[in-house]
Amino acid sequence: MNFTYDERYGPAEIARRVQDVGRRIQNDYGEETLVLIGLLKGGAFLTVDLARALQRPVRLEYIDVLRGSEEEILDFQFVRNFKVAGTDIIIVKDVIRSGIVEGYLMDQLREERPRSIRFACLVDRPQERKISLFADYALFPSEEGILVGYGMEFQGWGGSFPFIATVRSRGDSPFGEALPPVRPGN
Repeated sequence: MNFTYDERYGPAEIARRVQDVGRRIQNDYGEETLVLIGLLKGGAFLTVDLARALQRPVRLEYIDVLRGSEEEILDFQFVRNFKVAGTDIIIVKDVIRSGIVEGYLMDQLREERPRSIRFACLVDRPQERKISLFADYALFPSEEGILVGYGMEFQGWGGSFPFIATVRSRGDSPFGEALPPVRPGN
């Protein structure tokens, strides 16, 4: 796939924001083990980096949400089952938009009586919410446009970029036609 993009946040800026959020999480919780639940596949990068930023015991779990459409949730599957009761959980996602998936997952997990459930995300778009949901820890709030990199993909591409970029649409360049892709270091 060939698409054009403009880098918005480099690896150093992302790392700085992850450390900032890690410090906030560290201050918000006692000594108990935290459970970070990464939503696959976009939340995997942030989940791992947040775990490394925390100076405390952390368990990593992953979940895959099976969807019929953007707002239709068919089911969700944990990579492995784990005890939820009495735990502090942070659900980690790449982008929180409508809140539908997050709300559904939170309702399901609440039935198992965790001590707390919070949300962390790479990008928070509260202006797109269809339900009332608060992102407790967001690295980049209210980013517009189509973003790629650091786990976020555009049509299956760009998720492995070490930076976050905005995908250009045809006509976005000053000359009205797509430019060749901008590569890191160019």
